[in-house]
Amino acid sequence: MRQRLWASLFIVGLTIGSVFAQDAAPPSSLAADARIVRVRTGYSAGRCGGGYCTEITTVEPLFIVWENLDASDKKRFPDTKAKRTINNQDWENLQRATDTKSLMALPRPTRCRACVDLPDSWVEVRFSDGTKISVSYDPANPSAPIAALLHEIKTLGAKPKH
Repeated sequence: MRQRLWASLFIVGLTIGSVFAQDAAPPSSLAADARIVRVRTGYSAGRCGGGYCTEITTVEPLFIVWENLDASDKKRFPDTKAKRTINNQDWENLQRATDTKSLMALPRPTRCRACVDLPDSWVEVRFSDGTKISVSYDPANPSAPIAALLHEIKTLGAKPKH
């Protein structure tokens, strides 16, 4: 009987903690010395019948990586990954194009990307202090800070052919 009671209390505690963790407000500011260490953009088609379902672009201080993933027909559309180096000027331009304060003010995703079968476009910026800003956006009408960031990523070089 006691074991059931403790197990029940444990499960209730985990559930309550999980709810509060999901409702916790994202940080409203960064550490004074926080620097951008990675920028990622991505698109997921949700449930897709052919071709690539997920595209991810990752930019870090020395390189940019393009990935196409999750095709249902792996023979025709195998996962691909292309990597290219970038120079310091490109990285500095990307950091200047990242309007951190505006991105922090945008609404955060309220759903679990992996849990939903809907299309999703997103931007994620990680900082040296461990802070992460993740924002979903409408690709047909991105907000000004997201549009500027996406434009700068495009100027890092044409996406390579797979």
